[in-house]
Amino acid sequence: MDLGKILIIFISSLFFFYFIIRKNFLYEIYLDKDFLKPQSFHKNPTPRIGGVIILVFSIFYLLFFTEKNNFFYSIILLGIIFFTIGLFDDLKFKFKPELRLLYMFIFSFFIIYLLEIKIAYTQIQLLDDLINYNKISQTLFVCFCLLFIINGSNFIDGFNGMLILHYLIILTVLYLLIYKFSDFNYLKNYILFSILIGFSFLIFNFPNAKIFLGDGGAYFLGANLSLIIIEINKLSLLTKFSPFLFACLLFYVFFEVFFSFFRKMLFNKKNPLKPDAEHLHMLLFYFINKKINSLSKSNYLTAVIVNITYFLLITPLFLIYDNGKMCKIYFAVLILSYFCFYFTLSKKNY
Repeated sequence: MDLGKILIIFISSLFFFYFIIRKNFLYEIYLDKDFLKPQSFHKNPTPRIGGVIILVFSIFYLLFFTEKNNFFYSIILLGIIFFTIGLFDDLKFKFKPELRLLYMFIFSFFIIYLLEIKIAYTQIQLLDDLINYNKISQTLFVCFCLLFIINGSNFIDGFNGMLILHYLIILTVLYLLIYKFSDFNYLKNYILFSILIGFSFLIFNFPNAKIFLGDGGAYFLGANLSLIIIEINKLSLLTKFSPFLFACLLFYVFFEVFFSFFRKMLFNKKNPLKPDAEHLHMLLFYFINKKINSLSKSNYLTAVIVNITYFLLITPLFLIYDNGKMCKIYFAVLILSYFCFYFTLSKKNY
């Protein structure tokens, strides 16, 4: 697919975002009026229809502008499934977190098993032996990885531009890393498309949000990013990329879920699946708002600071992407950095 066609889709998506916002299209069924959630900071009702547009354009691209393969089928099927599960929350259907997670697991397990989606290797011998024991173990491992990233994407989607900026940074890094490899042409085109469609949404979501992704959109972006990385990992024998390169790139969305789960269960003594207001980006928001006393500015400044910090932290990966040992060490550095930021902010806020 040439650049001209991608640009046509990009311009079309801009038109659709503008049209829907301007004409109040479907506002009443998608309008976010719930300001009581601990992770909600916006003051005015805002439509949560952004994910719908991204999903529709992505499926249109995959159906009509690409050669069909398992990678694209997995994005269509899993994307629709996760988007639909998130959509129930966007439409204010009562959905217990445990039940939602169960549905996500069942549907993703079935699709992953059917399409034989697998993570080739992890560079941890014991884990590689375990996941390669049989097809069930392979499927379970991919399923758990997918659920971590999808739920992590939803976790950080609480501020204007937060998730979409993070998503665009990771996609751009991936595009630059695979640019010179001809075997990735179909993937490079899709990543470029995903960057442009994400940027078209960003224009209307940042710094002042006229539209939100919604849970459905956050789930779709998480699934889309996960499947792109799994596909690159499958071809990494050609590129010599370390699997821990991808672990580092996905660190924030993964570790936010991982750390929050145990923090809630062990320290807060609460249901780890229930939302709360003690995530790293929320602590940063409170700290900024104490300094400048402006909810709207603190909102988008939180997204800017988190993503600039993240970008600076992952920049060294361009130098060590093929060095498994160094990537493992750097993953540990990222964990230590997270703890330093988290507990420093926690002390300043309380």
